[in-house]
Amino acid sequence: MFFRLVMTALLAVGTENLLFAGGSGFSRALRCAQRPDTVGIYALAVTWFSLASMFAGVWLAPFLPAAYGIRAPLRSACLAAAAAVAYLATFLLLRALLPARILSRIAPVLAPAAVNTVVLAMPYVQYQFAFDPAQAAGYALGTGAAFYLASEVLMHAEAKCRNPDIPEAFSGLPASILYIGILSMAFAGFAGGKVF
Repeated sequence: MFFRLVMTALLAVGTENLLFAGGSGFSRALRCAQRPDTVGIYALAVTWFSLASMFAGVWLAPFLPAAYGIRAPLRSACLAAAAAVAYLATFLLLRALLPARILSRIAPVLAPAAVNTVVLAMPYVQYQFAFDPAQAAGYALGTGAAFYLASEVLMHAEAKCRNPDIPEAFSGLPASILYIGILSMAFAGFAGGKVF
């Protein structure tokens, strides 16, 4: 069981970084990288909501209609409602347990982490790959690690791309996007994926 959890976490680190490079969750990782003090908190929130979404997909699967056909929107609505319940429960629990000073730092990160495009895709990944609970947990933990790694790379890319030798029009964010694009093509090449 532990081996499956670890192997699925490694799968997630690789695939999620490719997904970030493809645009899914990239904007959130980029925004998080611009505020380095939130990277760890945001990665923990992504991990937590990924776990909640994965387990919602595992537990609700027998009761939900198929992911195809005319009832597919009902399945999506149920999974989105489960994500909303996880967000509300998390916020209310943190509000009850944490001092207002700490909650004021964490609260702005919770909502974006809960609706992160990768987090909303978690139950569909679980359904598509037919993960058991251990694999679902591993994939969610790997997703959080991938988000953290992507944010760290983007944070350092932003600093390196503020070189005075770079023309002003390309300095900062445009240079970071080019840098990440080149890294993405390298990841896709190592993984054997198609770029175009």
